[in-house]
Amino acid sequence: MKLLFKSKLVNKEGKHAQKLIVLILAVVVLFTPFSSSSWALTSQTARVHELWMDQGDTGVVPPVTVTDFTYLPTTGDEAVLSGIRQSRLIIFKEGHFPEHAEELQDQFPQIEVTMLPEAGMLRLAGYSLPQLQQVEAELRRIYDESIEEVGEDPKIVVSDNNDNILEGFNVNGSNFMRMQTGSSAVKNTAPHMLNFLREAQTDSINDGSPLTAKAFLYQQWGWDIKEVTDDEQSLSVQIGNHDVVVAVVDSGIDTTHPDLSSNIVREGKSFVPGVTDTFDRIGHGTMVAGTIAANGRLLGVGPNLGLASYKVFDQGEADSSWVVEAIIQAVRDDVDVINLSLGTYKSLLKPDDQAILIAYSRAIAYAYLKGVVVVASSGTDGLDIGNPFRLAESKGWKNDLAVHAPGGLPGVITVAASNREHELAYYSNYGLRNMITAPAGDYGSTWFTKGELNLLSMCLTTYPTQLPQSFLSQLVGLPAGYEFMIGTSLAAPKVSAAAALLIAEGREKGIRMSPDIIQRMLFQNATDYGTNLGAGVVNVYRALKNIHK
Repeated sequence: MKLLFKSKLVNKEGKHAQKLIVLILAVVVLFTPFSSSSWALTSQTARVHELWMDQGDTGVVPPVTVTDFTYLPTTGDEAVLSGIRQSRLIIFKEGHFPEHAEELQDQFPQIEVTMLPEAGMLRLAGYSLPQLQQVEAELRRIYDESIEEVGEDPKIVVSDNNDNILEGFNVNGSNFMRMQTGSSAVKNTAPHMLNFLREAQTDSINDGSPLTAKAFLYQQWGWDIKEVTDDEQSLSVQIGNHDVVVAVVDSGIDTTHPDLSSNIVREGKSFVPGVTDTFDRIGHGTMVAGTIAANGRLLGVGPNLGLASYKVFDQGEADSSWVVEAIIQAVRDDVDVINLSLGTYKSLLKPDDQAILIAYSRAIAYAYLKGVVVVASSGTDGLDIGNPFRLAESKGWKNDLAVHAPGGLPGVITVAASNREHELAYYSNYGLRNMITAPAGDYGSTWFTKGELNLLSMCLTTYPTQLPQSFLSQLVGLPAGYEFMIGTSLAAPKVSAAAALLIAEGREKGIRMSPDIIQRMLFQNATDYGTNLGAGVVNVYRALKNIHK
């Protein structure tokens, strides 16, 4: 069989094998000491910049300017052979990305072909595994010298199933836990098991400022936002504006939520096949969005920042390539910050994992070159993700090296979670020499010793108003659209919002805030509470006050 699929050598000088994960990450993680003057993450993103800029004087248009094309499969009995949608990734060497995907589509009409030149990635998807294997084999034959890696398109899940510590409760969502609606474990629990306080805290009475006057839930429950804003001091300096946009790559956003609707500035996009809307059916993206820019009964870190939804989850899992595609699309759309409250573990040695790791690294590099800050959660398994060998052992992978992705990769600001006592939260991954922490709560200091659940140690978040309330939120008397959560998914968006506020403040002062500068400002001005918190707990007020021309 002969394919009429042509190859375009965009840059004949592009000989770099950009395996940033294997060649850079292991060195960074294992051998780079952390200090206030040593920024391994920054230096490696600079290296990414150098790798791309090495091609800058060739006089050839770089591949990142090429538009992607998606060709949907035709329908028919032969389209569904396995009953399960499957996909494979083909990663081309830099400067060797092919074009004219329509010719490939003509040869195999049952295969969905998506080209993503910025990542050098070609995705083949369909319901017929033999068809996928046939196309992959033919592409390997034709483009053997141009292909860098071929591998699976692994699933990335919104639920980690961390530890199911609460019997009868539902662990729901990437890096967060929500009490199960109607749980008999809650209804029948003795009063001491729910040692929460319904009344407002006496030290959080509203100061009369117009912004916080209406935010009565924030006044009562918003300890985590207050910590990041240094007791609301940053709100008097910078609250953001709609010209600074944070992309929420997640499950969508409840666009009708009263705390969020005014800050959703773009229509967004879905990357889930068969789903055209960005409606949030599981709640995770709405939770993240509110942490960034709620402005109503709750307040986010940046109550006037713009939000844009890039939907990659609909019912709990996604292909990893959808996340890569969402990152690149968000960059094309000129967002300023990308939040990734999601993650997975991949092997640095397993051949089938290399394709997606390279795709992630190139998407992150593309964002970096365009001046977009990428922030991701560290994960909720309580693991040391700073040592690939130990992480692999923790996962039960013998003779392997493991990495958490995308949080944990070079070029990403990776965020761990702290509790109300300024300690590393028990569930949070940790260990990277270049990471930062943000408050994201836990069950309280007496949960493990006495079994007492203290709601004041958890975080109150926005939640889709159309989804059922948990029994716990009803018990406390919360209106629809708010739930108690914990997890690194709540930590990452606080740092994303802080980065966006620095961008807004920099623009007002005529200062260009590059990803390197933003990371440095956040890290240098974080509050140091001790070990395993990376650079410390993010303090956006201090960072804003230290922006100088």
